[in-house]
Amino acid sequence: MMRRVSLAAFALLAAACTRVDDASTARALPSITTPSGVEMVLIPAGEFRMGSDRGAEDESPAHTVRVDAFLMDRCEVTQAHFEKLMGENPSKVKSSAHPVEMVTWVLAALYSNARSRAEGLEPCYDEETAECDFSRSGYRLPTEAEWEYACRAGTSGDYSFAGGERALREHAWFAANSSKTTHPAGLKKPNPWGLHDMHGNAAEWTNDIYAEDYYGTSPADNPRGPALGKQYVVRGGSWKDGPDVLRSSHRVAENPGFADACLAPDTLGLRCVRRAPEPAPIEAGAAETKPDEGNAEGASIDEEAGASRTADPAARPAIEIGARTGDEATGASTDETDETDETDETDHASNDEPPASPALKTGLLYGDIYLEHRTPAGFPEQPSRLRDILRGLEESGLIERLVRIDPAPAAMQWITAIHSPEYVERVRAACAKLGADDVEYLDTADMPISARSHEVALAAAGGVLAAVDAVLEGKVRSAFCAVRPPGHHALRDRAMGFCIFNNVAIAARYIQKRHELRKVLIVDWDVHHGNATQDAFYDDPTVLYFSTHLHPFYPGTGAEELTGRGEGKGTNINAPLQPGDGDDAIRKAFQEKLVPAALEFRPDFVLISCGFDAHVNDRLGRLAVTSEGFAELTRIVKGIAERCSSGRIVSVLEGGYTPENLASAAAAHVRALME
Repeated sequence: MMRRVSLAAFALLAAACTRVDDASTARALPSITTPSGVEMVLIPAGEFRMGSDRGAEDESPAHTVRVDAFLMDRCEVTQAHFEKLMGENPSKVKSSAHPVEMVTWVLAALYSNARSRAEGLEPCYDEETAECDFSRSGYRLPTEAEWEYACRAGTSGDYSFAGGERALREHAWFAANSSKTTHPAGLKKPNPWGLHDMHGNAAEWTNDIYAEDYYGTSPADNPRGPALGKQYVVRGGSWKDGPDVLRSSHRVAENPGFADACLAPDTLGLRCVRRAPEPAPIEAGAAETKPDEGNAEGASIDEEAGASRTADPAARPAIEIGARTGDEATGASTDETDETDETDETDHASNDEPPASPALKTGLLYGDIYLEHRTPAGFPEQPSRLRDILRGLEESGLIERLVRIDPAPAAMQWITAIHSPEYVERVRAACAKLGADDVEYLDTADMPISARSHEVALAAAGGVLAAVDAVLEGKVRSAFCAVRPPGHHALRDRAMGFCIFNNVAIAARYIQKRHELRKVLIVDWDVHHGNATQDAFYDDPTVLYFSTHLHPFYPGTGAEELTGRGEGKGTNINAPLQPGDGDDAIRKAFQEKLVPAALEFRPDFVLISCGFDAHVNDRLGRLAVTSEGFAELTRIVKGIAERCSSGRIVSVLEGGYTPENLASAAAAHVRALME
C-alpha cells in the first residue's frame, strides 16, 4: 500500500500514485531540515518509465515503476558532515564542502546508521547481514528505482534537463569541466525537483544489488533489487565520466567493499533517503518548508547556532556488515575509538535550495589597503567609513564570529570584462603621476584620486572576487565586503560618483565566466541608482538587476520604465522611492517587485550593492530606512538566495556617509547574514 501524505502539510504531493511523464510537472517541492542540519526534499509518490530501450543492455527493457513518497538529501553528503558523524574522512581530495568520496557501500551503510542514531531514529541496516529494514524510520541508501525517479523528476529524456549534452556544463561536474576533481556540493543547477548533482560530481551508491537482467523480472511496485549478488548499483556518474555515464538511466556495478573497505575509487559518494513522515495536520498558510521535528530522541538543536548535539558521543560504532552474496560473508570492522566534537557553531535554516554546510560561517572581506585611497578633507567618501563599520562590528560582538577573507588585486581579464582596457590604463597613468600627498580628480569633480587609488581599486574588485571564491569553495556560506572605493557608478570608460571600477559588475561576470554559473541577481539598495550596473547588463538576460533608490536624484537615471533591452527586456527593475520613504516603502518594493521576479529568474548567485546612504539622516541621502530596515531587506534577499542559489550571497559596500549610521546599519546587515 502506498503511503498517504497530508496535502495540508505538503501542498504539492499527491495522496495516491500519480503518473509523471514530462518536465511540465517541474515544481518546488517541500523540504525539511534535519536535526543534523541536512536539507531533504520530500519526493512525491508516483510512477515513471524506468530504464531505456536506447541505452546499454542492462537498462532495458524500459518498464513502468511505482514508488512511495520518500525524503531525499538535496545534495550529496559532504565531507564535513560525514567526518562529523564518522570521525574520519576517506576522501582523496580533502575539502569540507565537497562531496565525500572513496566511500564503499559498506561505509555508506555505516554512515546511514550513524546518522540515524544521531537523530534518535531507528537504524535501517543490520550490521551483521547488511539487510535493510525498510519499515524503520532511519536513513538508508535509495533504491535504484527511487534514485532514478528522483533524478528524472518528471522528465523522460537522457537527462533531467533540456538541451541534452549541450547543457551538461550548467548541471554537472564531469570529465569536460571538472579539472579532474570533485567540486563543492550544490554549485550546479538543480533538477526540476531541486536536487543537485544527480548528474556528475560524485557517483552515488544505491541500496540495490546489481544484476544485468533484473529489469526483465523487476516488480512494478517499489522494486528493491535482487536478493543476491556480488556487486551493487552506482548511479549518476562522476567528475571523471563522460556524458553517456551521466544519463538518468545509466547503471554501473561496483564492488561494495565487504572484504576490503580501502578499495573504493575516488569517484564514489552517496546521498541518503528515509521514509516520508506522517505529518500532523497544520493550518492553512503554514510554511512550506519547516525544520524536522519528528523522532529527535538522542539529538537536539543548538538554539543559537542550529548545530546538532549527539547524545551518543561515539563518532562511529564498532560494526561488522556481511555481504548478501549467498556465500559466507566477510566483514569489515572498525574500532570504536574516535569521537566527534559535541557541537559546531553554525547558522542553519530550512530552504527551497540547499543551504551551505551548517558548519560554515559568514565571511568578512577587509584589508587596510582600502584606507590608502585618499580623498580631500571634508569629502563624503573617506577612509574613516571603513573604520566606522569595523567599530560597529566590534561593538556588537560580531567581528570575532566572522571568517576573515584577505583581499588580492583582481587580474586584468576580470576588470576588462566590464571596463575598457584604455580606461583601465588611463586610471593607472593618472594615479602614477601623483605624489604621496597629492589628490587630483579623474573625469568628474566627484572622483578624487591619489597615488595609490588605482592599486586600491584593483584590490577592491579583487577582494570581492576573493569573497566569491570563498563562498563557492565552501569556506564561508556568505560574505560582506568592506571595500572602497565603491563601484556602481563606474562606467565602462569613465569614473564618476566616487567610483573607479564597478566591483559588483566585475564579480557578476567573474561568477559566470570563472565559476560557470549562468544567472546572477544583483540587488542594489543604495540611495543612488546604480547607473553603471544598469548599463553593463541592460541587454543581458543572464543578470537580473534590481534597484531601489531616490528618484529623481543623482545620477539622474533609474526611471521605472527602464526595464532592459532586446533579450534583456524584463531583467532590469527600477523601484524609485520618494524623499522620506522608509522601512515600509522599501520593504514593499522588495516584496512586491523583487521577490516574484527573482523567484521566476532563479539566480545561481546573489550579489548585493550594499549602500547604507538610504539610512535615515545620512548626510547625502533623503530616505529614512533604519538599521533594522536594512536587516529586514537582508532577510528578504537571503530568502531568495536560500530558495534559488544554495544561500550564496556576497554583499559589497557602496555608499553610506554618516559614522553612526554606518556602524549600526552594517552590524544589523551582517547579523542578518549570520542568522
